[in-house]
Amino acid sequence: MSSVLNTPIRPEDVRPFKVGDVVYINGVIFTARDKAHVKMLSDPQRPFSLHNACIYHSGPLIVKEEHTYRVIAAGPTTSARMNEQTPAIVKQGVTAIIGKGGMSREVAHSLIGRCFYLAFPGGCGILARERIEEVLDVYYAELSFTEAVWKLRVRDFGPLLVAIDSYGESIYEKIQASSRERLHQ
Repeated sequence: MSSVLNTPIRPEDVRPFKVGDVVYINGVIFTARDKAHVKMLSDPQRPFSLHNACIYHSGPLIVKEEHTYRVIAAGPTTSARMNEQTPAIVKQGVTAIIGKGGMSREVAHSLIGRCFYLAFPGGCGILARERIEEVLDVYYAELSFTEAVWKLRVRDFGPLLVAIDSYGESIYEKIQASSRERLHQ
């Protein structure tokens, strides 16, 4: 199945998707890496809502030009670095996470019934940039431009592979199990 989802994404919007489906996203996404996850969880005055939000594990390369920002590249970063914070982020209402490399079994369990993990191909920072229509805002700029949370408007952002679905199924675990089985034959 290949579909386009518009943000905000509700938990019921992710339930029809299974591991292996392809998704494109239109609307608002937020970038967040390691420091941003810690800051989001510790900031009682967080200046944006995570309710039905889409988080993109990315440290985009962005430059400021007069009164606007321009995205140079926005490829995914390794999601496993955010394993520890992700269950709490999902409890805050996040319904879609985009990244590369997969996430832990504990994270997959925390997604059940409310969120899915979408894999974006590594090395595709220019493709991602082409799907970003506008930089809407920046939060936590004091963390650095790469670690800040960027609010982006995107159109046909993807292709994104459903790598962990809202039922806790993980393409990474399926591949590992298949590989182990073949190894022992």
